Amino acid sequence: MKIHQLRALIAIADAGSVRGAARMLNSSPAAVTQSLQQLEEVTHTQLVLRASTGAVLTDSGKTLLTHARLVAAQMTRAHQAMEAIRGQPRGRLSIAVTAWVALTFLPEAVARFRAKMPTIQLEVFEGLLAIANPRLRDGSLDIYVGSRAPGAMSCDFTYQPLFASSRAVVAGQDHPRAECRSLAELLDADWLVALDPETEGQASLQMFAQYGLPVPRSIHFLHSLTVAVALLKRTDMISIFPWPLVELCAARDGLCAIPLREELEDSTVGIVMRTGEPSDAASRCFIDCLIETIRDESWTRTLDIRRAMQSVEVLV
Repeated sequence: MKIHQLRALIAIADAGSVRGAARMLNSSPAAVTQSLQQLEEVTHTQLVLRASTGAVLTDSGKTLLTHARLVAAQMTRAHQAMEAIRGQPRGRLSIAVTAWVALTFLPEAVARFRAKMPTIQLEVFEGLLAIANPRLRDGSLDIYVGSRAPGAMSCDFTYQPLFASSRAVVAGQDHPRAECRSLAELLDADWLVALDPETEGQASLQMFAQYGLPVPRSIHFLHSLTVAVALLKRTDMISIFPWPLVELCAARDGLCAIPLREELEDSTVGIVMRTGEPSDAASRCFIDCLIETIRDESWTRTLDIRRAMQSVEVLV
């Protein structure tokens, strides 16, 4: 297998067609088709099904795609490492950051990183497990700053804890059950929780089993803080937020923490990276800048940030 053949497969998967892949690769459809045919000859299997509506990967193609993304990502990192040795660090650093860290420490950390590595392009995602974990696995994400996956971290990832914080059940300020005191009173509510790939979203609701209650039957999944806030404000849905996010969003966005007598398990936020790969200069620099920012109280923090940090235990 050759790297240009693997890149052709990746582009077809991302674009959904050979023509789209050709545009992504700045190539011709004929060249992309030839690379795909060569790859299918090498693997002795059909990788892509072509139809009038586009191109779809076969099961064999999907399996190879996972490895192709890892190989392509590692080749990119190798080129970046060589450029860094020559004193010309270039390339892209892809990070995902959980919402409350993005609203507090991220801007200062990015400013410090840009001062040290101005030639590195940043790509930033909202740090939800369903988005971050697959990208970490396929190599398209370098760093995830967020919650640990449910259950112990697999051997695929390393984890460096940064913060621990409590959590709260949240709803719109005018929610009919905003003054509830028990989880039992919320069993028939519509729950909006972050989907995680390991437990299909059930980890956030383990608190019910902890108190001998069944899991709610009406569970919906979110992939964006903006969407979550809009739904909580305008519907009777309820959700679970870490306390720093409650402090940052409640007054501003018309939300409230439901005053339950049950305690929710604390959440932890840390740095997650793939295991077994050499750490590149850009990743090391960003992590150093983030930790420096967390430890440094000399930079000006707003009242909102100071209030949010009252519910956080710093672990670095």
